Amino acid sequence: MHINKTRLLGWMEEQATIGATPDGGLSRPALSEADLAVRAWFEAKIYAAGLVYHMDGAGNQSGVLKSDNPQAKTLLIGSHLDSVPNGGRYDGALGVLVGLEVLQTVKESGLMLPFHLEVVNFTDEEGTLRGLLGSCAFTGRLEEHELDYVRGGGDALEDGLLRAGLNRKTFMTACRDAKSLLGYLEVHIEQGRRLEQAGLDIGVVTSIVGVRSFWLHFIGEAAHAGTRPMPERRDAIWGAMNFIQHARQMVLDQFQPGVMNCGEIAIEHSAFNIVPSDVRISLEFRHGDTAQLDAMQAALFRIANESAAAYGLGLDIQPAGIIEPAVMAEQMVKAVETGAARAGVSHTRLMSFAGHDAQSLAYVTPSAMFFVPCLNGISHNPMEYATPEVCANAAEVMLQTVLHLCDEQ
Repeated sequence: MHINKTRLLGWMEEQATIGATPDGGLSRPALSEADLAVRAWFEAKIYAAGLVYHMDGAGNQSGVLKSDNPQAKTLLIGSHLDSVPNGGRYDGALGVLVGLEVLQTVKESGLMLPFHLEVVNFTDEEGTLRGLLGSCAFTGRLEEHELDYVRGGGDALEDGLLRAGLNRKTFMTACRDAKSLLGYLEVHIEQGRRLEQAGLDIGVVTSIVGVRSFWLHFIGEAAHAGTRPMPERRDAIWGAMNFIQHARQMVLDQFQPGVMNCGEIAIEHSAFNIVPSDVRISLEFRHGDTAQLDAMQAALFRIANESAAAYGLGLDIQPAGIIEPAVMAEQMVKAVETGAARAGVSHTRLMSFAGHDAQSLAYVTPSAMFFVPCLNGISHNPMEYATPEVCANAAEVMLQTVLHLCDEQ
């Protein structure tokens, strides 16, 4: 039994037209009009494949191939169809459509499954509102109060939920019974260059780093930029820039291979001739070890407070999301390696420095994921690209992994 490469590649081309940008990328932020359009497209594909369609209270979409075994558990294959603004066409989408292709291939073969097989498109993996939002709701790892701190604020959340026909209360109903699950599998482009540089076909993930996100709000005093002497200024942007510079060096010196990023800077009431009084920056940092994440957080907060004090500023820190590190299940990792061997592709083991839905699922069911190479490691960029052969390899390894798990039951 083998996947239908032509069908998979056709789906990849179709989905890439929804939310397409002029430079060949995608803009499908979670619960945007483009995201809702690709969701409708995916729902239609599920029905066309003869699968059972379901959407839960968090907007997670599923296509299910049922087993005849009344005691069967469910093997999940998932990823996401939402994208970052001006992102690429393979990030997330490849994993969802590989799952759909595997289900349709198995259905067409007439194989009697010992478990239910389910493909899932998880809501807002990318974090338009909150990173791994749908998969956290799915696994019971979302607290309702966390919706008070979504990125973009409450209006962005309410607007998105309204467009999708959801509400805050429905999110709390999305939790799946862990006892009903057999395991979880995910394939994703690597978003790095390790596989490409090593000339390998897939990388089997052993663990996924933890990610912590905060908003840092530096509060100074507005003044005339010509008449207020520089030593007397309470300039909020100086405090923010001082923090970014010293935080970067501290992470490089003390917390490798950890990383940090300040990807958003907002200056209120900005003008050429106004001393900035109100600057808000995003802070995200990652590490594979929880103790190191705790130490990074303490050190970063210390630098933020020192930077604010140095320029006479106030400082307010608000959480924007905390995702703890996750270890993949050894039996599922070995199953993927067996799938790779059956598919005839080369493989290695590696750690993921990007967050993925597998991170949420790993807390409730045995989980594994694997990476395939993308050109020059580029991702979150319209230049993101995976060859047709890479896409086909992803699907074939996933299929062979599922067939191996069938044999093991």
